[in-house]
Amino acid sequence: MNQVHAIRSAPVAATCLVIGARGYVGRHIVASAIEAGVRVTAAVRPGVSTLTDRPGEQGADVGADVVELGHGAALDEVLARSTFDQVVVLPQLDRDDMEWMIDRIDGPRWLVFSSAQLDSPVASPGSPLAKRRERLAVKRGAVVIRPTMIFGRGGDANISRLIAQLHRTRVPVQIGDGTHNVQPIHVDDVVSLVHAHRSTAARPGVYPVGGADQLPAGELTTMLCELLGVRLPPLTVRSSWISTVAAAAPAVGLRRDQIERLLTDKVVDDQTTRDAFSWHPAPLAHRLEQAVDEVLGVRV
Repeated sequence: MNQVHAIRSAPVAATCLVIGARGYVGRHIVASAIEAGVRVTAAVRPGVSTLTDRPGEQGADVGADVVELGHGAALDEVLARSTFDQVVVLPQLDRDDMEWMIDRIDGPRWLVFSSAQLDSPVASPGSPLAKRRERLAVKRGAVVIRPTMIFGRGGDANISRLIAQLHRTRVPVQIGDGTHNVQPIHVDDVVSLVHAHRSTAARPGVYPVGGADQLPAGELTTMLCELLGVRLPPLTVRSSWISTVAAAAPAVGLRRDQIERLLTDKVVDDQTTRDAFSWHPAPLAHRLEQAVDEVLGVRV
């Protein structure tokens, strides 16, 4: 009888559906949730059966139930299997196939990723559509988060790429005079916010999300140079050159707005987010040191 009672009173594991689980952030959310004892269903595009092409990579098939999603009926079927405690939506909100996901939001258990870029003075072509979908998501009860520049674990194309370039060439490059402000956030801090959302009864709304510290871009470059032992002064791409480079951007597969945003501030006021979720990102100096170790292959 005691054994039966113990089985019946055992705590039920939390459940989480991660849509877009194969992406950079999604793989880390999946791996961390499973490590925390959460039962994870990882949704990927049709025709994809695993979370990564590289066996052994963190966030790979570590115990998640991998399902394919390509339309609303498939999502309905997945949602009918379990009363998920949390549904995380990671695909970009300006994608063509997002409407059927937004239409199925049914409350604050839904955590929808957006981007702090939507408040940039240099808008991207997809910004109006993404903002409209943000409003629809909140109207249906979702929590929408807008992260700044996400980096870490060697998987991003901004700070981790910069670290790799500095390590290889030993030549720092600075865009403009370096006075525009940035607020990068490590992917581990993003993942911790996802965990906080699962256990917090946050109100529906749009929540800005940034790292612990704001600083000029030039100071960020200096910190990375110090961590890597790079002594050369940075080569400067003058602000006056940006418009010329932006005009030529389509020739190399980029948009003009992507180049023009290089000189804009990328910071947010996320105090309301920290208060709502009792969440605090780690200091930037610690996260940059960690990121360098991650890129150089040091065990962290």
